[in-house]
Amino acid sequence: MSKHISSRKMLLLSATLLTITFLAELIGGLIFRSLSLVSDSFHVISDLTAIMVVFMSLTIAQRKQPTQKMAFGYHRLEVLSSIFNGLLLGVIAAFILVESWHRFKHPLSVETTGALIIALMGLMINVIIATLFHKTTPASKNDVNIQSAYLHILGDILASISVVVGIVAIKLFNQPIIDPIVAAFVAILILVGAGRVLYKSSKILLHKSPQDVSRIKKRILKIEGVDDFVDIRLWQVCSHLTVGTAHVIVSVEKVEETEAIKEDIRSIIKKEFNIRDITLECETPAMASNHRHIFEHEHD
Repeated sequence: MSKHISSRKMLLLSATLLTITFLAELIGGLIFRSLSLVSDSFHVISDLTAIMVVFMSLTIAQRKQPTQKMAFGYHRLEVLSSIFNGLLLGVIAAFILVESWHRFKHPLSVETTGALIIALMGLMINVIIATLFHKTTPASKNDVNIQSAYLHILGDILASISVVVGIVAIKLFNQPIIDPIVAAFVAILILVGAGRVLYKSSKILLHKSPQDVSRIKKRILKIEGVDDFVDIRLWQVCSHLTVGTAHVIVSVEKVEETEAIKEDIRSIIKKEFNIRDITLECETPAMASNHRHIFEHEHD
């Protein structure tokens, strides 16, 4: 019997555990007057959102097929969700920083025993979730989305450890001012995570090439019959789906010979560069000399 679990089952279980952690830390933070716990609860939300985005991507990929009107299906929902998540987390982090400054100037006593129990529970759950990631199938472990979600969890473990250490320090040294300092540290982690999410999402929306085009060109030029590989345009529909178009300058005598060349290119593009699909147009050197292979567009 296999000890591996499917990626979707792992993501759902992780999301359930993170939801419990968020509610426990948020309510516990409010009851025990620990801002660091409240800030960590919102850091958990960032991880929960990241995991749900990955889960949504996998679900959409399996159930929603492309149509004539929606050529790439609904994969862009992942990008839109990520942007909303990044903006929301930025606002939350800013609020926590402001509140941390207020608490720093006017410290409140923290009920450390209850807060420490909640913080340790949150840390333990994060460790359990990290263990679940290691129990997924080998194919899932190589998925960039699963890897990204795993890194989110490692970041949350770091935040949880800082909260635990902070609460222990408050208990030992009776210095409640440590609480807003830890909260500010976690808020900065949230801001960094939100910035990364917004940056990656913006690159996708702006159609920045996800691959080194020169490296791809160098590889394709090794194929027999290919004189040049130009007008290469690559873009991501979402974080795990890259497509593109390109022109192939060929030195063949018959049009039928181009089919084998195109199949070779598609195979290399998919296996070596993880580009799901590419539309290729073949030209002779004479045809290629009649126009420029540069996309030009001017607004009126």
